[in-house]
Parts: sequence; C-alpha cells; structure tokens
Amino acid sequence: MDLDFKVLQKIKGNPSAEVAPNRRLKVNPGQDYVYDMPKELIYNVNKEFPLENMLKQVTDAGEESLSIQGRKFMTILIREADSERFRDRTAEMIEKVAQQTGIRFPHVFERYIELGILALRPRDAWTVTEATTRTLKVRSYNCSLSKLLAEKGVNNCGLFCLAANKTAAERIGITLDITCAKDNMGICEFTYRPQ
Repeated sequence: MDLDFKVLQKIKGNPSAEVAPNRRLKVNPGQDYVYDMPKELIYNVNKEFPLENMLKQVTDAGEESLSIQGRKFMTILIREADSERFRDRTAEMIEKVAQQTGIRFPHVFERYIELGILALRPRDAWTVTEATTRTLKVRSYNCSLSKLLAEKGVNNCGLFCLAANKTAAERIGITLDITCAKDNMGICEFTYRPQ
C-alpha cells in the first residue's frame, strides 16, 4: 500500500504551519555566525584564574579551598562567557529556546559545564553520555586537573568540580542533585538531576 502524502497532509495538516510564526527560528541569509568557543575566552579565563595559583593555594590551604576555587572559576567563566564580547550564536539560540519553552535544563546548564571543561582542560577527552530534561551525564577520561592535584597530594578533586557545577546551577536558577562516580582507570562521570 502506497502512502498518499496529500491525504496525510489533509489529516495531519501542513507541518510548517504547526509552529506559531513568532516562534520560528530562521537563519538570516548571507550572515555568518560563529559557533566555536573563541580561544580568547580560554586566555581571558586562564589569565584571571591561573591554574598554577590554584594548585599553590590548594597545596597551602588544603582540600577545603577546592570548593572556593571551583566557585571562583565558574563565576569568572560565566561572567566572561556571557559578556558581549564572547556571547556566540550558540548561547543566543540556547537562551532563546529556553525562554520559548521554559526548559533551562540541561541545555543552558550544559553550556556552562562544557565551556568550563574546554577553558580549564582544553586537551582532555570527555563526552556527554546522556542529555535529557531529567538527567545530564558528563564523563571525563584521564582528567588533567585530577592528575595535577594528585601530584600535589590532593585526591578529592571532585570538590572543585562539584562547587563549579553548583555555581552554574545557581546562575540559571535550578537546584540539582549532583553525583560523581570515579573508577580506578581515571574515568569520572558527573550525573545531574533537577530536584
């Protein structure tokens, strides 16, 4: 039996008319958009938050300072990433969709997490293993920050990431249940669930 698209269109309606005209997102012809994170953002964040200084402070003050450093890092990152200079098309579209749908998790939150990884550990391997409105999972392989902290005798590196992640969640106005699973092969997976 052949599918008659004209009959289907009469039953289902015209798909292009399903979206209200003021909610359609269109690309402006001839306009170039930048989607990649600018290297200058990495330089600016690292200038204000030098990793060497953080490692020295953690060595001097102990693991308690990891949370303080994590909050400080994410605060700097968010301020820079949302500045007029570094706000890119991706950020604009994520925010526009979030405003239209009322759904801010995981996309707005995920943007900050991904920028944080790229700004602090640009050569690390990582992936998003799950991204739904109920759960976000981000897995890191052989985290360079964890290795640097371990060399200084600090084994609870998750405190830094946990504080940074909570700061990002506060910024977008959501409360999250955050867990971290680590194994002995250097794999670390953070799971985020809205409460």
